[in-house]
Amino acid sequence: MDQAILHILLDYNGEKKVHHQLKQAPIIVCFGQFLHIMLQRTNSGPLVGIVIPCLTCAFVLIFFVFQTDVNKFPIFEVFNDQIKNGSITKRNWTKNHSVIFKGKNIKPLTQKVRYESTTKTLLKQTKFTTKGMKISTITPAIIAVRNNSNNNTHFVCPVFMGGFGNTMFQLAAHFGVAMSKGMRVIVANNSELNRVFKLEDIDIRHNTDICKTFISRGERQNCAYDKNLLKFNSFQNIRLGQYLQSWKYFYDFRSQLKKQFTFRDHLLQEAKSKIVQTVKRFNRGSTRDVTLVGVHVRRGDMVNHKFGYNIATPEYLTKAVQYFQSKYKNVVFIISSQDIPWTKANMPNNTNVEYLTSPKREIIVATLTLCNHTITTVGSFSWWIGWLTGGEVTYFKWPAKEGSALRKQYSKDFSDFYYPGWIGM
Repeated sequence: MDQAILHILLDYNGEKKVHHQLKQAPIIVCFGQFLHIMLQRTNSGPLVGIVIPCLTCAFVLIFFVFQTDVNKFPIFEVFNDQIKNGSITKRNWTKNHSVIFKGKNIKPLTQKVRYESTTKTLLKQTKFTTKGMKISTITPAIIAVRNNSNNNTHFVCPVFMGGFGNTMFQLAAHFGVAMSKGMRVIVANNSELNRVFKLEDIDIRHNTDICKTFISRGERQNCAYDKNLLKFNSFQNIRLGQYLQSWKYFYDFRSQLKKQFTFRDHLLQEAKSKIVQTVKRFNRGSTRDVTLVGVHVRRGDMVNHKFGYNIATPEYLTKAVQYFQSKYKNVVFIISSQDIPWTKANMPNNTNVEYLTSPKREIIVATLTLCNHTITTVGSFSWWIGWLTGGEVTYFKWPAKEGSALRKQYSKDFSDFYYPGWIGM
């Protein structure tokens, strides 16, 4: 009986069960003990078994209705101790506490809160008022996870290698895995990705030497999804290798990932300025009067590479351009290329074209992602421009030569690499 009453108290006003050790047992539990003893000692039949619980429930309701100072009640004391002016104290909200009453150990009322998704399930965004102060039960748990106040939180740490697009894949895969397992990602403060993106939900550290102690797990293929890579205990600290170029690692958390890849303000302003200049050059009033298609042409080191790269052909470029011209009006193509002479020679005639000349790749990415649609060619840099832009994205269907070492790094039909809904040509 006493445990049932205590559960009612902790569920009061829609509040989900919060597992904290109360400073003192409320008088209502003592009353419940008394009724419990009476019920055990009486043989008055089923009537007593109905009446006494009803009286108990009535007493609980009366207690809350006529309580003059709710802040004196221990359940509110817990919240008042933990939350003051929107902040939380150092007490760990995620520990499993139990309530001890008269020598009886009442088990914790909820599971240990470790994952943000679990937190949202267990603690709804319920608000109640005590003395005019609104309290949210979910905020402390979410803040605890995000600020790593839970000592039981474990980490994944990417090993950045390759170019800009490669490192984006490596971070994205680690982020998706961390989100799925209730872990956090560690990234160095001086990393290029941190200089370019805001990375709001990433653990940014000046010193990442701790990552050297993490357990390493390697993928089977660089450009395909490896489900066995994720078969590890989330109570371990992990480093995943190597390139991790598959959207399947982070698809379930794509909206959260896009938030991480928010450009820093100064980069975004420079990119917007370039877009405005382009629109004015073609005598358009604003971006609403034009359809902008970003084009990234990758050649350079991939031409005649022994590893087996296929380079997008002139036929592909023509077909992609014609696709957007036939579907949209007032199309302007904003192009970035490692080989401007080749690109100019192979772009279809009678097209509105603007070439980006910025040597900074972060400006190139930021500018092209402000377009409406994308023509990608090959490579991870091109891939991320398409993904961040959204809209319609075309890609060259044969990025690797058959029988080459590179071809073995992809899945059979390249579907693990190319994003769902993109248009292969």
